[in-house]
Amino acid sequence: MHLMPAQGLISSSLQYGVVSRSLPFTGRILRGYLDAAGSGTGLGIGNPNTEFTPNVSACALGADGGTAKIVWGFRNGEVAFTVANKAMDAGSRSAAKFLRCSVGDEHQGAVLDVIWDGSIAITSGGDGRVKVWDAKKARCVWTSDSRFPDECIKVASALGRGIVAGAMRSGDTVVWGGFAYDMPDGPTSVDMLIIPCPIRDEGSSREISTIYIDSCNPSPTLLVAFEDNAHFYRFGIDFTNKVIECAQFGDPSLGAITSLAPFFTDQPGEFSLVITGTKLGCVGIYDWTAPDMPFPTHKFEATDDGAAITALAWNGLVLVTGCARGTTRVWDALTLTPLRAFASPIPRKRPALHIGGPPEDPAVRQIVLGPEKEVLLVAVGDRVMAWRAGPVPRGGLKMRGAPGKKRDQRMGTSKYYQQLELKQAVVESRHMLDEESRHVQRAYGREREQRARLETLGLDEVEAVEYVLMLSREEAIERERALGEGAPVDQGVFDFDDEGSTLASADTAGSTRSPSPTSPWDSPSTPPRSVSSSPPWSTPGVQGQRILCAAPSSSPSNSKIQVSPPFRAEPSEASFTPPARSVPPAAVGTHFPPIGSGASASVVGGTPSTNSSPRGTLVKSAWSTPLARSPVPSPGSSMSASVSAQWDGRVSRSSSSSAFTVPEDDMDGDLLLAIALSLADVEHAD
Repeated sequence: MHLMPAQGLISSSLQYGVVSRSLPFTGRILRGYLDAAGSGTGLGIGNPNTEFTPNVSACALGADGGTAKIVWGFRNGEVAFTVANKAMDAGSRSAAKFLRCSVGDEHQGAVLDVIWDGSIAITSGGDGRVKVWDAKKARCVWTSDSRFPDECIKVASALGRGIVAGAMRSGDTVVWGGFAYDMPDGPTSVDMLIIPCPIRDEGSSREISTIYIDSCNPSPTLLVAFEDNAHFYRFGIDFTNKVIECAQFGDPSLGAITSLAPFFTDQPGEFSLVITGTKLGCVGIYDWTAPDMPFPTHKFEATDDGAAITALAWNGLVLVTGCARGTTRVWDALTLTPLRAFASPIPRKRPALHIGGPPEDPAVRQIVLGPEKEVLLVAVGDRVMAWRAGPVPRGGLKMRGAPGKKRDQRMGTSKYYQQLELKQAVVESRHMLDEESRHVQRAYGREREQRARLETLGLDEVEAVEYVLMLSREEAIERERALGEGAPVDQGVFDFDDEGSTLASADTAGSTRSPSPTSPWDSPSTPPRSVSSSPPWSTPGVQGQRILCAAPSSSPSNSKIQVSPPFRAEPSEASFTPPARSVPPAAVGTHFPPIGSGASASVVGGTPSTNSSPRGTLVKSAWSTPLARSPVPSPGSSMSASVSAQWDGRVSRSSSSSAFTVPEDDMDGDLLLAIALSLADVEHAD
C-alpha cells in the first residue's frame, strides 16, 4: 500500500499483477486497474479475472505528487515501469504510461526484490546481481557482478550517501559505495565490501529477512535481521580501511523476531531507535546508537493470546502493532499504555468461501500512518481497514445519516444473496464432514495399522496375547536359570516325624544326631537312604527349584529318617522340556554301589524292622532290589544302625540317574517320558 494525496490509496496484488485505486474512507474503488500487461492500462472495467498478469514476482509503489509510480519485476527477469498522472482523479480515465526494459538489461533469473529511492529504482534477482535503473527511460545504469548461484533476495539503498546493499541467500551481505545521487551515466568507480554471515550455528537459519541502511549516521551503517532469530545486527562499514564493526542486539526471552521497524534521525536531542515484534507477541524497543546496550530498554506484551507480531508502525505519537490473528492495537508512544484495539476485518466464516485454493491469511501485513498523524490504514489479508481520528457528530454514531429523507426499510432479500448463503452453507457442511472424516482417520489409524500387522503375522488378537505371554514366561525362566547358574546351590536336608508326618528342619534333626559337615553328594561314605512311597509333596528349593519329598508311613520304631534328594528343575508351560540335572560321573560308583540279586537285608548293630506300604502293591522298577553290601555309617552320626530293606512302593536313587520314581497320577507325561528314556539308556549301557 501507498498513501496518495487527498487520502487516496493505491494497493498492489502480486497474485493478479494489478494495482487498484481506492478512496478508503468512502469505500469506493476507482474503475480500472493499473496492470503490468501494458495494454489498455487503467481503461479496463476493474475485473481482476480479465485484467491480470500472472508472472509478476515483485512490485514497488511510489508517488510524485499526484502521479503514481510503479516498478514491476517478472519471473523471466524483465523489469517494467508504470507512470499514471492524476492517478486518483475519478473523473478522468487517461491511460497510464508503460515502459519495458530492453532484453540486454534483463536479469538472468527471476526478479526477487524491487525498491524506489527517489526517482531511481533498484532491483535484485536470482542471478545474484543488483541493478540500478533510470525509471524515466527504463534503462539500467549500473549492474553488479554476478554471484550465481548465490541469489540476491533483498536490496537496500541510500543513494544520498552513495550506498547500495544486497542480502544474499547464503546470509552474506554485499555493500557497494561510491554512487552519485542522480547518476545520469552511472557511477565511475564503486567500492565493494562483503560482510560474512555472523551466524555460525549450523542448525539456525541464515536467510536474511530485513535489511536497512542508516542514512542519518555519519559513517555507513547497516541493520540486518535473520529469519527465526532473536537477534539483529548493526554493521559499521569503513570502505577506506576495509573494516567492519559488528554489534548484536536482542533478547532471546522475547522469542524470534518476526517484524522490525527502524526509525533513524539526525535531529539534535533525538535518538534513533529500533522496534521489534516477536513470535511470542512481545515488543522490544532498542536504543540504536547505544554502544553497549544490546538488550531492549523497554519491552511489553502486545497480544493477549500470544499471537506473533507481524507489522509495526510508529510516528512519535502512537505505536501501532498488528498480529497474526488480524488484531490491531494502538499504544501511546511515550507511556506504552493501550489506547485502542481493532478487530480483524475478515469474518470468521469467510475462509470457507475459498474453494479450490488455500484459505486466506488473516495476519496483518502492513500498517500505514498518515503524515497528519490522524489516519490509520491497515492491510489484513486482501482487505484494507481505514480509521481516522476526528470529532464525533452530535448524538454519536447512531445519528450518522439522520438528516434527509428516511430510507425505505423493506425486508426484501436479493436472489444473489440467497444463492451466496446457500453456497456458503454447502461449503461449511462439506468442511465439517471433511473434518469429521480426518478425525475418524486419526482415531482409528493406529488400530488399523495394528490389525494389519497382526494379519501379516497370521494371528488374531487372542493368539497374539497368548504368544506374548509365552515369550514373557520364557524370558522369566531364562533369567531364573541364569541366576541359578551364577549362584551356588545349597542342597537342603530335611527330617520327617513318623507320628505327626510333619517336615522338620535340619536343626531339629541335630538333636538326635550330629549334622553331617557336607552334603550327601560331597561325602563318599554316606549311603543313600530309602523312604516309603507315600503320596509326595513339593517343597520350594533354592533358586526357584522344587524338591520332591515323600511322607513316611508309620513305623513302630519311631525312628527319624534323613532324606536329601537331588534338585531338579521345575517344568514350565512355556518350555518344551525341562532341563535334566545329571549326576556327576565320578560320584556314580561311590554313592550307588552295585545292586545285587539277593533279597536279604543286612543289619549292623541292631534288629531289622519291616514296614508294608499302605498301597499294598510294589512298584515295578529297577530300584526295587536291595543293596548288595552293608552301608558304612557316616562319622559322627547318632544312629545305631542303617537299614537297607525292600519297601513297598518306595522311592530310591538309581546308580545312573538322579530322578525320583513317583506314582504316574502325580507326574506329567514329559517327566514320565524322561524317566523311561533314562532307564532305557542305563539298560542298554549295561
